[in-house]
Amino acid sequence: MTKELFDEIFKNEIYPFINEINENNSLIKTKNIDQCITDIYSAYTAFNKQYKEHIFSSKEDCLLDRHRVASCICGAFLKTSIFNKTDMIQWLKTEKQPIEAIFYYVNELVSLYAGCKYLSFFMMYDKRNDAFTVQSILNQFPVTPDVSKVKKGFWSCVLFNLSQIKDTNQIGLEHYDLYSYAMFFFHLEKIFYEEKVQKN
Repeated sequence: MTKELFDEIFKNEIYPFINEINENNSLIKTKNIDQCITDIYSAYTAFNKQYKEHIFSSKEDCLLDRHRVASCICGAFLKTSIFNKTDMIQWLKTEKQPIEAIFYYVNELVSLYAGCKYLSFFMMYDKRNDAFTVQSILNQFPVTPDVSKVKKGFWSCVLFNLSQIKDTNQIGLEHYDLYSYAMFFFHLEKIFYEEKVQKN
């Protein structure tokens, strides 16, 4: 993915989402966006290169599929957090008041959202001759998979899992797992098309 495409999607899709979150909680602060964009794209490029080196045996210029790209994007956003939560953490310690759980995971939320948004653009390009499907992807992707016995909801569990990669007390979670999350994004797309087919 070129820097120009990355920037365009960030500007039109990710930045408005970041602003929406920021406007809903004065205790979290947006970092320098221009620096974040540079750092995220740099991290994305490094993850992309790492992934290619692990799966392609030849030296030819091969491209990752869209699920692997989405995983690299998600990992890059996790590595370069958008929000500074210092004031919020301090407020929670002193005031001991509850706060919406989503604000604990704002950086993970942006990472997941970004992975899904970038994936959706590749999905729409793939279906560019099918206007109905493109519109469905634009308006409905991703859909929530059916889960059983999960009281907190699917997305809450995903955000919690993403937050655990920074927990030094967890075994084997020191690094973001590019390969597992590529499968995760693959299944999000698969579930979306299965749901779409069932409803049409």
